[in-house]
Amino acid sequence: MTTIDRVTLDDFVDDKPWLPEGAENAEVRIENQIAGVDLRRLEERADGRGSLVVLMSDRFGESYRTPHVYLVTAAARSVRAWVYHKLQSDRLAFTQGRLRVVLYDLRPDSPTYQVVNVLDVGAANKVLLTIPPFVVHAVQNLGDEDACFVNMPTRAYDPSNPDKSRLPKDHPGIPYQFE
Repeated sequence: MTTIDRVTLDDFVDDKPWLPEGAENAEVRIENQIAGVDLRRLEERADGRGSLVVLMSDRFGESYRTPHVYLVTAAARSVRAWVYHKLQSDRLAFTQGRLRVVLYDLRPDSPTYQVVNVLDVGAANKVLLTIPPFVVHAVQNLGDEDACFVNMPTRAYDPSNPDKSRLPKDHPGIPYQFE
């Protein structure tokens, strides 16, 4: 009869400390960026097994605490539009696929009132995008396959009182047309 050695916790090897290669969670700015929108670079750590991307961490600061997290799948060539929130900020992490995010500032008291921002994000441009309340937004999958992104809003979703207002993707009052 063969004896099998049993593994114990002492058999494991601790991970070695590591430091981010660049500025972890570094801010990214775009021309004429809508006020209150925050854009952060997401860094990928890869090895022979695959990769890991930290989407959000308490290490980034107090404002990165997350009460609710969910994964969104965008069907190939689909458009998820238009929405805004009155109470929460959306914090969207894009790490795969080819997606376009369109933002439209409808806050009359904002210095960027009626400004449109268009961001191409995904595998080639990994970012964490924070969209403040009352900034209208849409996500378009530019690819021929489904793509996913993660939302980590600042408030938990309440199905009995949803904080979400919608318009159809082709509404003429928004100065952007999807291809």
